[in-house]
Amino acid sequence: MNELEARFPSAPSAVCAARRAARAFARRCGFGQWEVSDIVLAVGEACNNAVEHAHVTGGQFTMRCHDSEGAVTFEIEDRGGGFELDGKGATISPNERGVRGLGIFLMRCLMDDVQYTTNDSGTTVRLVKRMHPVKTAPEGADFMSAHVSTPGPI
Repeated sequence: MNELEARFPSAPSAVCAARRAARAFARRCGFGQWEVSDIVLAVGEACNNAVEHAHVTGGQFTMRCHDSEGAVTFEIEDRGGGFELDGKGATISPNERGVRGLGIFLMRCLMDDVQYTTNDSGTTVRLVKRMHPVKTAPEGADFMSAHVSTPGPI
């Protein structure tokens, strides 16, 4: 079993380091490049939320990771005041989309399980990604022409 625990300063510049650690951990656990990209984006969103919404001067957030039984779990913990989760990120109407506020929605789309625990001591976001069998194209199939269509002559 692989495990990692790392603490980062509650600063926007630390999110990049947390994403790099998440990338390295997911690769070490055997995830492919597409799954690693999904994991890194979701973990980055959780870390951004910890920094932005739970920022405490001189504070920090913690990332814990472990793998078991074909899945990887990332927990991002902060010491902020928390927030009301009801209705956040479940679905977003195209008319309500903006430049901001898509983090929870993205996490839920990219990961297999997303859970929040909020109490007086802070918030923990738990992100789980399971390994899924890789689907391959039949032998001799042209992957790009099978999956990409163009609207007509270019």
